[in-house]
Amino acid sequence: MSQDILDELLARVSKFASVLGISRAELKVYSALLLNGQSNARKLSDELNISYTKIYSILNKLEERGWIRKLGKKPVVYEAVSLRDLWSNIKKMLEFKVDQFEKEFIEPLSSLMGSTAAYTVMMIPQHDLKRTIVNLLGEPSKKYLVAISFKELMDQELIQLIKAKSYVAEVKLIAQRDIRVEEGGIEQRHLDNMFGSGIVTSSSVLLIIKSNDRLTGIISNHRYLVDIAVVYFDHLWEQASKP
Repeated sequence: MSQDILDELLARVSKFASVLGISRAELKVYSALLLNGQSNARKLSDELNISYTKIYSILNKLEERGWIRKLGKKPVVYEAVSLRDLWSNIKKMLEFKVDQFEKEFIEPLSSLMGSTAAYTVMMIPQHDLKRTIVNLLGEPSKKYLVAISFKELMDQELIQLIKAKSYVAEVKLIAQRDIRVEEGGIEQRHLDNMFGSGIVTSSSVLLIIKSNDRLTGIISNHRYLVDIAVVYFDHLWEQASKP
């Protein structure tokens, strides 16, 4: 991978990583270890133009996160964990952050506002995903923002539902590049790689991720989460290319 491509990738991802407290410098160091192999602090400092003092702080954070491991050599040598292990680590971090936010902010604030502010956050197992998607696309809404990265979700029923909604509401579809939707009338764009799949309406958001080859969904009608999903989808839409 060329340095220009890597810099562009880091610039695009760092704004979202910062939400989790992950700095661009940490992403840069991990990427260097993953792509270039084992290295020590001095070499990383020179190659990445990061001060020797700061590089140790970054390496310690990455080791605490479980992104890299320290090898028993002198000088100390570091290596990156696999992308599969990194992704598992990040998903656990996301789950923890969402749970923490709900317990420390959403639940207390909801209790202060009373029952009229009720909302739901529900986990959807794989066997209920199709029914949930159909129900969500059946909701009255001014817009339907759809992102599909898993081929098993994109069948003719879903395509026809999306097309039907495009006649009565704003509909945008982002599909991973290897998923072809040969259907006129649907405003769509493509991305090479996507975080997961999801659907956003005016009042609900469904996020679908894959773990251990099984799909799992999280659906909520909380206004804050819906607004975040719209902002994220709009960002992806700007990055995506037309068919």
